Amino acid sequence: MRARLLAAALALGLAVPASAQSRTQTAFDLVRLDVSARTAALAGPAALASDDPSAAFANPALLTPDADGTVALSYTNLVSDVNAGTAVYARDVGWLGGLSLAGGVRYLSYGEFERRTGAEAEGETLGTFGASEAAVTVAASREVLPQLRVGLAAHALFASLDDAGAQALAGDVGVTYAVPEQGWVLGASVHHVGAMLSSFGTETDRLPLDVRVVVSKRLRYVPLTVSVAGIDLQAGGVRADSSLMDRTLDHLAVGGELALGSSFAVRAGYNGRRGADLRSGGRLDLAGVSVGAGIVLRRVAVDYAFSNWGDFGGLHQFGVRTRL
Repeated sequence: MRARLLAAALALGLAVPASAQSRTQTAFDLVRLDVSARTAALAGPAALASDDPSAAFANPALLTPDADGTVALSYTNLVSDVNAGTAVYARDVGWLGGLSLAGGVRYLSYGEFERRTGAEAEGETLGTFGASEAAVTVAASREVLPQLRVGLAAHALFASLDDAGAQALAGDVGVTYAVPEQGWVLGASVHHVGAMLSSFGTETDRLPLDVRVVVSKRLRYVPLTVSVAGIDLQAGGVRADSSLMDRTLDHLAVGGELALGSSFAVRAGYNGRRGADLRSGGRLDLAGVSVGAGIVLRRVAVDYAFSNWGDFGGLHQFGVRTRL
């Protein structure tokens, strides 16, 4: 029985891309996944002005009054019956000092596994068991100076594997500075600072700390916004035997959004960490590249993203948001 559970746990780790786990072992792969299809198409966190409340997961200071009354839903099919989803709602609370608030839930389901009596696959079947992760989030942001916002987010994290479980409390803190007349947005944030309340095994799992710095620029004569993100900056050089260029790419995510009119946009991006983790055989491929598009139909915005996994295939992510 224990061998079967161990094999299932190993399968869980392989079901999520290596980039989602980073190089820190954690019970909560969920928090490393892109929350929205827009973010996924840009290949990582982007400091883009938006009415999407999901931006609070990239940096809680990106939650703005523009998202007031907006609900956002997303769905991703990862591998086989492994899937993830998110629901977020935002509200501007002026009587609380101009706070913008958001609440959200995320889930990651790994599907079902057969329970057998022995370590061998031929053992007697005793039914099935499941494995999943979930997170409940509350975020808040406020303008403290002209063009300067700060934000906080708190997460309650849960993971289960058969009758075993793990829980944690984590928080994010972020700041953004916008210069709208020049099209600049600068952001910095620290994610997943907290403590494990319980772990699966005797060794305590670690939360996947992530320090980010992001800058975006809307070009003056072309309706293109370019975003460059430094991710996992606390990790230093994660591939010491590689070149300086490779070690730099390990911490970069670059994306662009081209607006084709007021209601349609196309997006593309490249995440260096994902490219390194998912590339096979050292050959040049499109692992780490993401593309997508978004369209606004009256009061409903629909987003789509495809993230290339190289030889492993790719992820399709869908998102929809509307103002209630």
